Amino acid sequence: MAEPSRSNSSASAEKSAPLASYYSTLQVYETEGPYHQNSSEVLYSLGLELQKGGQHGKALKALRRAMHINRVNDGLNSFSQAPMLRSIINSQKSMARIEPVTNSYNQLLRIHIATYGRNAPRIGLLLNEVGLWHIDAYQFDESETRIDHLTSAYSLIISALKLSETNPDVAPSEQIQFLRSAALANFHLSRHQGDEWSSSTNSHYSRSADGFATTNPQRTKILSGASFRRGLACHQRIIELTAANPDASLEEKTRAQTELADWYLLFNHRTEAMIQYQQVLAEIESSDQADALYKQFFATPRLLPALRMEQKQGAMTGLFMTANVDISDKGWGSGIDNIEEALRPGQSPATNKNLRYKMLNAIKGARFRPQFVDNKPADVSDVTLTLPLIH
Repeated sequence: MAEPSRSNSSASAEKSAPLASYYSTLQVYETEGPYHQNSSEVLYSLGLELQKGGQHGKALKALRRAMHINRVNDGLNSFSQAPMLRSIINSQKSMARIEPVTNSYNQLLRIHIATYGRNAPRIGLLLNEVGLWHIDAYQFDESETRIDHLTSAYSLIISALKLSETNPDVAPSEQIQFLRSAALANFHLSRHQGDEWSSSTNSHYSRSADGFATTNPQRTKILSGASFRRGLACHQRIIELTAANPDASLEEKTRAQTELADWYLLFNHRTEAMIQYQQVLAEIESSDQADALYKQFFATPRLLPALRMEQKQGAMTGLFMTANVDISDKGWGSGIDNIEEALRPGQSPATNKNLRYKMLNAIKGARFRPQFVDNKPADVSDVTLTLPLIH
C-alpha cells in the first residue's frame, strides 16, 4: 500500500504546484500595493487554474478580485475585463447560480456596446448568446414572472437577426445561427403555460437586454400558431441560405433539411415531418457520405429541439443530466429512470435538489427525432440521454 500512497502524494503536489506559484507571485505584487496592475493577470490565471480543478467558489473570488483591479486601473468599461467576466460566468453556470449569471451577462453586454457600439456586427453574437442563456434560465425560474426570460430571449435574438440581415459583412453561418435560435425561442414561447405575461421592457430580466427588449408577443391563446409559423419561416430561410452558399457542406445541408422535419414533428404535424425525413434519408442514401450522415442524424433518437442538445466538446462548465429512456417510433419518451448529474473530473455536484424533477419535466411531453431502421422510424429501449440543462 506504500507505493500507491507515494504516487498519490506526488500527483497531489504536482497538481498544487501551479496554484502555489500563482499565490507566491501575488504576494510579491501585493507588497507594491493592493492594485498592482500585474496582480489582475495573475489572479485571472489563478481563477482559470482553480476552475480546472472544479474549485468554482475559490475561482470566483480570484476572478472577481482580478476584475476589480482591472477596473481600478483601466476603467469601468475596459474591454480587457471581458475574458475575466466570461470566466466568472462559466463558474456561475457550473454552480447553477442563475441570477448572478444574468447580471454578469448584462455587464458583458454593456462592455461590448461601450467598446464597439450598438450596431457592430459582433454585438449580434453576444445578443444571441444572452438570449440563449435566458432560455436556459427559464426552466429554473419558478416565479410568476418567469415568462420574462422568454420575452427577453426573443427580443435579444431577433435584434441579433436584424443586425445580421442589415450588415453585408455578416457571414451566412452567423445568420443561420440566429435563425435557429429564433426558432428555438418560438418553440419555448409556444409551450409556455399560464397568463402571467408582462412587458419584457419593464421586467427585471430585461436589464440583460439593455435596451434591445421589446414588448411581449401575443398571449397564450394565439401564440402557439404564431410561433409555429415564425419557426417554420426560420427553418425555410436556413435551407435557402444553406443552398445558396457554395461553401456549405453536405452535412450542413442535411442538418438544415432534417431540422425542418423536426419542426413539423414538434408541432404534431407528423405526416409532413415523415415526408421530409424520407426526403432527407433518400438524399443521404444517394450521397458518398451515407454511412457517416446516417449515423450522425438518424442512428439514435435525438431530443428536440436539437439545438439545445448541442454542447461544447470538452467543456468544463455547465450542468448536464443523464437518464435512460425508452423512445417510441413516434418520438415519445417513456420508462425514464437512472436520472443523475453528469460530473466532469474535479466538478462538485450542483446543490439544486430539484434537478431530477427538471430532467423529468424536460423529457415528459418532449418529442424525439426517432431512430430510423431501413428508412423507417423504430422503437428503441434504454437510450442513455445526456441533456445540458445549462450550457
